[in-house]
Amino acid sequence: MARRTLAVSLACLFTLGLVPGVAFADRDCRAGAARGGDPDPAEIARVNVELRERLASRTVAAEIKVPMWVHVLTDGQRGAPDAAVKGQVATLNSAYGGKFGGADTGIRFVLLGITRTRNADWFRDPLSYEQPMKTKLRRGGANTLNLFIGQLSQLVLGYSTYPHWYKDAPGFDGVVIDWRSLPGGALRNFNRGFTGVHEIGHWLGLLHPFENGCEAPGDSVEDTPAQAHPTEGCPTAVKDTCPAAPGVDSVHNFMDYSFDTCMSEFTAGQAERMRQMWTAYRIPKA
Repeated sequence: MARRTLAVSLACLFTLGLVPGVAFADRDCRAGAARGGDPDPAEIARVNVELRERLASRTVAAEIKVPMWVHVLTDGQRGAPDAAVKGQVATLNSAYGGKFGGADTGIRFVLLGITRTRNADWFRDPLSYEQPMKTKLRRGGANTLNLFIGQLSQLVLGYSTYPHWYKDAPGFDGVVIDWRSLPGGALRNFNRGFTGVHEIGHWLGLLHPFENGCEAPGDSVEDTPAQAHPTEGCPTAVKDTCPAAPGVDSVHNFMDYSFDTCMSEFTAGQAERMRQMWTAYRIPKA
């Protein structure tokens, strides 16, 4: 199993009323012992080559139904209620269906069930207990989304694995998000359920639009303009951090770091990229 590590930086902190003056959210800092951090440009280039090779003998799925298990962690007093979980799934289907704006990705999520586990350690720090937590709770194969909902002690909103990591670490596959980021949750500016939308975008193979800044290969999606760095808050003016490149920053894109109130869309190119990655990495070759 490939092992990746990443130290949590100050950029992972966000406003909870506990960190005054910090209003920048890192939706997906990764500090797990098994894997962490975004793929670097060399890894992205390798994946793009492998993706083309795999798709040469496969037909890209036009419509995808993702079977989904949600694992709610609780300390006995705190944790996501079933109604909030179902609200999160509804938000996923609306976002991936283009109901908030942007492209209909052709991807929908089918909730198979909700498990509830009372374990204070797992609830308070799923990063540190990721291996035993996922070993016990995870269900299904590469095509089954496992969403774990706890409270991220490092004050990060969530983290995810990527499709091409599955072959080396299948037991770690899945998405972890903070229960307070669900629709109606307690995280000011991040409580419309779009952290789940963002992290599952990674699980389906998307990178950030600001990947590698203004330099190629970026996020490997043609219709997301180059972007130098993440978006903070919800800018009202046009933002163009790579003026030498075509287009302006994707401040409304689900894969940026804007406030939830600012997010509304995936692009057609991102939709195609997710369907390609699903076909290449998450369904068995026929």
